[in-house]
Parts: sequence; structure tokens; C-alpha cells
Amino acid sequence: MAPPKNVVVVGGGVAGATISRVLAAKGVQVTLLEKAGQLCSGATWHAAGLVTRFAGSPKLKKIHVRSLELMTELHDKHNVGLHTPGSIRIIEKGNEGRLREAHQHVAMAKLFDDPMYPTTMISRDEVAALHPLLDTSDVECGVYTPYDGDVDPTSLTNTVARLAREDGAKVRYNAEVTKIEASNTPGMRFAVHVKGDDQPIECDTIVNAAGLWSRGVSDMVPGGKEKLSHPAFVIEHQYAITDVVPQVRALAESGHNGGRLPVLRDLKGSSYIRQEGHGFLIGPYENQCIVRTDMPRGPPSDFIMELFPDELSRIEENLMLGMELVPCLGEVGFKTVVNGPTIWTGDSLARVGRTQIPGWYDFNSLTYGIAQSLGLSEYLGHIMLEGEQPKDFDASSNFDPLRYGPWLSDSYTVDKITETYTHNNAVVYNFENRSGGRENMTHPYPLHDTLAKHGAKFGAYGGAGCEVPMVFVPEDADIDFHDQKKFHEFNWAPYAEAEAEHALKKAGFAYSSFSKIRVTGKDAKSFMGLVTTGALPVTKAPDTDMACRLTYATTPKGRVQTEFTICRMNHEGDDWYLVGGRDYVRQDMAWLLQQADDAKMDVQMKDLTDDVCVLHVCGPNSGMIMAGVDERVKGLPFMRARTIENFGGLEGVNADIFRVSFTGEMGYELHFPSEKGPEIHDLIWNSQGAKDGELRHIGSQAIDSLRVEKGFKFRGDLDFAHYKEAGIMPFVSKKRDFLGKDHENAVKPERLSAMFTVDTPKGWEWSVVHDTPITRVSDGAVVAYTTTSSRGAITGKTVAIGYTLCDKFNPDDEMVIETFGYKWPVHFEPKPLGEVNRDVY
Repeated sequence: MAPPKNVVVVGGGVAGATISRVLAAKGVQVTLLEKAGQLCSGATWHAAGLVTRFAGSPKLKKIHVRSLELMTELHDKHNVGLHTPGSIRIIEKGNEGRLREAHQHVAMAKLFDDPMYPTTMISRDEVAALHPLLDTSDVECGVYTPYDGDVDPTSLTNTVARLAREDGAKVRYNAEVTKIEASNTPGMRFAVHVKGDDQPIECDTIVNAAGLWSRGVSDMVPGGKEKLSHPAFVIEHQYAITDVVPQVRALAESGHNGGRLPVLRDLKGSSYIRQEGHGFLIGPYENQCIVRTDMPRGPPSDFIMELFPDELSRIEENLMLGMELVPCLGEVGFKTVVNGPTIWTGDSLARVGRTQIPGWYDFNSLTYGIAQSLGLSEYLGHIMLEGEQPKDFDASSNFDPLRYGPWLSDSYTVDKITETYTHNNAVVYNFENRSGGRENMTHPYPLHDTLAKHGAKFGAYGGAGCEVPMVFVPEDADIDFHDQKKFHEFNWAPYAEAEAEHALKKAGFAYSSFSKIRVTGKDAKSFMGLVTTGALPVTKAPDTDMACRLTYATTPKGRVQTEFTICRMNHEGDDWYLVGGRDYVRQDMAWLLQQADDAKMDVQMKDLTDDVCVLHVCGPNSGMIMAGVDERVKGLPFMRARTIENFGGLEGVNADIFRVSFTGEMGYELHFPSEKGPEIHDLIWNSQGAKDGELRHIGSQAIDSLRVEKGFKFRGDLDFAHYKEAGIMPFVSKKRDFLGKDHENAVKPERLSAMFTVDTPKGWEWSVVHDTPITRVSDGAVVAYTTTSSRGAITGKTVAIGYTLCDKFNPDDEMVIETFGYKWPVHFEPKPLGEVNRDVY
């Protein structure tokens, strides 16, 4: 896609101002439209202004670190009201989960930390020294992030907007957008109608940065209601400001900590507490969340710099806990209570990136807009101007607006927002699988209920809109895969381990949650050659079996965008079937459509994800079982597919049988119309071959256990690495060009895909999480990191896939991984621990 030349940014909050500045600085013609008579009239002006380098995950942390770095530069030059006294997350006594989580946060911080301001664990005495007004009797320790704090949101936004104007951006006030149409002007895509204007503003690109009103703006663009799934709602968030606290004034006048107390995160009380003048500002994430469902598309257009009525009673419990931690909070009154509107998504993360409407970008629903806008605007600007994310950072799984689809109903969104908001400071457990919204979740595959009857325990897969069986348990087993609050010794683990072992020795039966995309047209073969890295599969007449191949799609700069198993469905090459990760199907479709448009190729694409269901049979007995169901499966070679009509004698039921297996064991995938799922499942399950072959249901945890030892990668393992770094060279053609192939400038790898084993103690085999640094024992340097891990089915060891850092890694060095407060030895594995079975039955 060509870089934008003429951009309209809708919305004059911190998001609109920052992206306008980024684009204008690169010479793009930018017009920012703000419906009020001044900037910051929505949620920005009343924000508490907290900024921090801390985040619960490394990729979010990188955004926070970069934002504060940029903000500090701005403050040094323009004084945007930034205070940097540091912050402390308070870990209360007796909460083992909180303490383990804190250790994990400190360990993970090393991956993207600013080396000048490292996140550290500090003792109770050190907490007291930094913040003498605390009652530390219930404090175990603290997580200290130096040199962060708070900023004046209005000063920040107006300064950034002024700099954007200096670079040529236009800022229009009292410019309410009333309608957006397709443009008839050559080179333009949109005609933006502004209240009071006779003529629309023509532009090739729009950035929806409308904050509280962004959902309504999404509805205005042609196709917006169908293509721009926008699951977000306005909520109420309160904070209170005290009168002058004498103790705060005394410390400030004494110059303690540079005259300003560090910001507190009272995790037990679920509040932030920072200094405001010579008093305190306390902002709770209360136990009830008020979602304004009466404002589904935002507040009324004349809701400018307005607040909701305050309700102190709602946050009374949080305030009382805050007063226990900081007793002098309770010695004065509150002079101001702010109950302001803000906008939340179900996962509390912003919507930032390209959409399925060419030229339309989202930069909205920023729950933490002050802390994230500067970094995210730089990130979005790179996508808009370069066509892809920055080379060293991909946050699409966190922020991409396409991560949720139209399956996500308003009722689900409300439930999920409520859960996320009220759990804002709760401990996050790996495999917790919070259940909010589950009763309002739709299941786009009819097989779901059948699997449930066979003991499936499900986990919700975010963007896919469906629940996937994680394990299968007996009817009398007291196991629920939701809301599990443990870091180790998971009660489902023995079942998953038994399933994997059974599949290794006999046969496993699983539902596979994959995306399915059909690409057709006269340029389909050329298109597949353009967007995929490997040699294209060849299906020659008179062969009726269809050739398949694992391949990857790369960006123009050679970064791995996605992974597919592709199947050539006919001899001519004008019909292709792509199987990928279900959670990313909307992103993959948008990416493919963009490449086809850029290349001016005649191809058509259809998302068949919900229309086609996949069942998987694997293990040494799988061939016998499948042949027993339908003998026409016999002799199907590895990486071939065969269409079988009236499969298993079912009249009118056709299935495409693929001789592939994500477990790496001998196996078959059956692709068939979703509505036939229960019928085909029962046909296989009740067959004599299933009985003779001892077929057993297996869940995704068992499949993960099997795939990890083969080195089979999830999307997260690719990590937007260059194809020379991602460990996919066997799937990269040396004989033909493809998008992103590097001929002239050799790319020197900065990291390399790798496999590790970790010496975890019993009960912790499933506990190593992604993005955890691996350090060298001799000097503590980060030399590698994980992307995914699992207990290996063959070895019984914890096996992790990740990356080594080329300039630091030596496989002979002694290495450890720090997880939840423990340090476990790590061993580099030069090759996969399991062999891929390519036998033919």
C-alpha cells in the first residue's frame, strides 16, 4: 500500500495530537478535526496522567518505556508538566500469588527495560525510605520502577499539537464530523463531511482517534458496521483529590525524593495513589464497573469537558484500604471528586493499526492513553508510512483492531470490560482463563456441544470467537478450566499428559481450531508465489491427490507476517486453500487483500473459517482407524490431500482428508462442512477401528505438548522476526523471488530461533511463560528469551521455543531462567527433540 499523502485525523485528544505530529514530521499533509472549541475535550483533560515504564507483559512494557523516553525529551525541551519520582507496586504480606507474580514481572522486565532505570524488587525498609508516609506493617516488599510518575495531560496534548502545526499539520476546531462517504476524486478515498461546511474534506487516509466517540465514527465509513468490529464502551472511572496533607507538604519542602513522593500502586486496595500538589490523588478500580450501555456510540456530541455525578460510596472500600496503607490520607477531606468518562475494550488494550477498509486506521479506545500514546503513535506511524510494524517490534496481538471480529457481541463486551476493570490489580495467573462473558459467547462450530458431552473442558480463544477443548476429563472429575488461580501443579495437567502419551502410543482424536481461506482467480498461482516463501506445491495431471506445503508469508522487508499450510486444489493453479491460525484470520485476510491490491492481481479471497470444521486423528494407530472408516484414505502420502465423496458412507457428506499433523506424529486432518461436525465425529468415534485402535479424545494442551518437541511453531514463536532469523529456512525457496526476499543487502541476523529445555521441578513443567528472558549465570546478561513453552510429551521435560541474541549467546555458557521467584537451569537444544513421522499407511 502506498504511503498516505493526505490524512484526516478525527479527534483532538492525546491520540489524535500524537499521531498528527508523527505524520506531519514526515511531510504528510494532515488535518486534525476536533468537534469542540479546544483540544482535550473528551477523556484526555480529566485523566490522572500516570506514566510508567512498568507493564504486565514485555511488549506492553516496551511501549511504556518508549513513551516515557519520548515524553522526557518533550519535557526537557517544552516543559509538559512531567514529574518523575518513580513508582512502587506494593506487595502485601500473605499473598503468595502476588509475590510470585511480582518476581515474574521483575524477571520479564529485563527484556525491554531501560538499562538506566531497571525495574527492581525492593524490601519493606526500602519502600518506607522512599515513601515515609506508608504504614508498612502489612507490606512484604515492593516492585520499584524509577523515573516514572505523572504528567499534565492537557500540557502534553497541546504541546504535541503545536509541534504538529509547526510541521505543517492543520488543526480545525468546532469541526464535528457528521458523515463519511467514498470519494469520487482520483487519488482520494474518502469525503469527510464537517458540520457547517458546504464541501467535504477529501483525503486518501483517515485515522479514527475519536476516543469516546470512536465507535460512532467507525459506523460512518461505508462498510464500517460490517468490517470495523469495534467492541468498546464508555465507562465511569472515579478519582478523588484530598485537601492539603501537612505531612506531604513537609516532605516536599524538605526535598525528600526530589520534592515529590513516588506513585503508589496499592494492589490490595486496587488504587493508584500519587501526589497532587501537597495532597494526594487516589484513583480506585472499584469492585463494580459502570458501563454506559446507554451510550453505545459515545456520549452526546455536546458532551464537552463534562463529568458524571460522583458516587463516593462506590469506591468507599478502596478508599478505606488506601487509608490503611497511607494513614494520613484519612486525616483530611476530599476537595475534589472526578467521575470521568473513559473508553474500554474487553481486554483493556487499545485499538491501533490497519483495518479491512483500505486507508482506514484505528488509533482509539486507549484505556491508558497518556502512558501509551507517544509510543503507539510512533508504532502506528511506521505501519502507515512503511506498510508494516517496526523491525524490532510487533504488537499486533496486543493492539491490532482486527484481533476481534463481528462475533463479539455487545453483551460479551460489557461482561468482559466489567471483569477486566474490576480485576485491574488482581493477580494474573498463567492458564487462568477468566470466564467473564462466557455465557454470552457464540460457538461458530456445531461440534462444540458434542465435544462437551465427551468431557471437553474449554478455553476461550480471544479473536477466534470460539472455545477450544483444552483437556478431556471424566464426568466425575472436578475440573473447570476457567478462573484457575495457580502458577503450578495444575489439576488438569495429569489428564493432558495422559492424553499426549496415549496419542504417542495409540491414537488421539482432536478438534483443530484453524483458519481456512480460499484464494481463486486467474492470477492465483502468481499471487501465491508472491506472498509465500517456499516452493509452491505441484499437483500434476492425472494425479487426483492435491499437493500441500507448509510455508510462510513475509512483509516487503522480509519479516515473517504469518504461517500457512497451503494446498493446490487443482492442476491449473487457480484454486488454493490456506490453513492458518484462527485467532489471526482477520489480520491475515487484511494482509492478503492489501498485497493483492498493491500487486494489481486478479484474485478473489473468501474466509471459510466458520464454514469448514477440522477434526484431527493422530498417533501410530491413526492410519488403521481412518482406513477402517473409509478405505479410500489408504495410501495417502505425507503432505497430500484427497477429496472423498460420501465419506464413510455418509450420503452427501464430502471431506478433504489431509495427510498432515500439527502433533508431528502420523496423522490426518479431516476438513468438512461445519454443520456435519457431529455426524462425522460420531462416525469416527463409533467405528470399529476407533475401538480396535483405542482412539481417545485429546485437547490442545496435549497437542501443544507433542508439537513443541518437534519444533513446530505457533504464531507467537515467529515474533515478526526476519525470515533469516525465524528458523524457517527449510521453507524458503532459493530458486524464486517472493515478497521481502533480500537479494542486494544481506541481513545480518540479530536473533535466531532456538529450542531450550528447562530443569523445572515436578509440578512446574507447564509454568514457563512467553517473553521470559534467559540469562547468563556469569554476568546476568540476557542472552535469549522464550516465545512459547510446554511440557514435552516424549521427554517429560519443560521445552521452550524462543530466540537467542546473536551478539551475546554462547551455547556453552551456563544459563538460567528466572520464573516466579525461582532460577532454573536452561539448556540449548541444537535440534528438535522429536522426529516428524512421514509414514504412509
